[in-house]
Amino acid sequence: MALDKVTTAFNTFVDTKYVGLKTQPKLLVWGAALAVPVIAFMFLYVSPKNKEIATLRQTKEGLEQEIKKAEAVAAHLDEHRAEKEKTEQNFAQASRLLPQKKEIPSLLTNISSQGSASGLDFLSFKPGAERMQDFYAEIPVDITVNGPYHNVGLFLDKVSKLDRIVTASDLAMGTPKVEGGEVQLSTKLSLVTYRFLEPGEAAKASGAAAATGTKKGRR
Repeated sequence: MALDKVTTAFNTFVDTKYVGLKTQPKLLVWGAALAVPVIAFMFLYVSPKNKEIATLRQTKEGLEQEIKKAEAVAAHLDEHRAEKEKTEQNFAQASRLLPQKKEIPSLLTNISSQGSASGLDFLSFKPGAERMQDFYAEIPVDITVNGPYHNVGLFLDKVSKLDRIVTASDLAMGTPKVEGGEVQLSTKLSLVTYRFLEPGEAAKASGAAAATGTKKGRR
């Protein structure tokens, strides 16, 4: 009913202001009057909302992609964790074989103890200068022991079973002598053990190796 009142009022307004208009022009004026608020509504309300919806749609799509990436990472998380643990185990094992610098004195003491436990007398025990390599250092030890031949073999066997890497070379045995009813002989050999380089040492070793290579290339 309210619409009928509005229509009647509008027709009265048109008839009063536009007496000379025929019915068809009146309808055009009526249609234009109705279209104005509709267009204003579309421009002021619907259009901004459409832009907001488009922005929200883009945000939603971006979040969905992030969720998919997170799900992919989560699917392989256990695999990465297992790989990390394996790497840590390998490093721990390597650390046992190649000790840190601070552990070398105790390692040398252990080597000496193994010789004494094997029935050998140490005549000399001389650690040499370290030889730097890429990520480790070689530590030579020249030793001279006196004792039965088989005891020397027992000593070398014990050294080979240490947690740390120790290699033997340059084995030289002297003339056997009978002392106290046993055959004794003096044995000289070189042992080499190894240790990890610390970060600063590794950088210096790499620089020294590069410098040496450059000098050789110029010759």
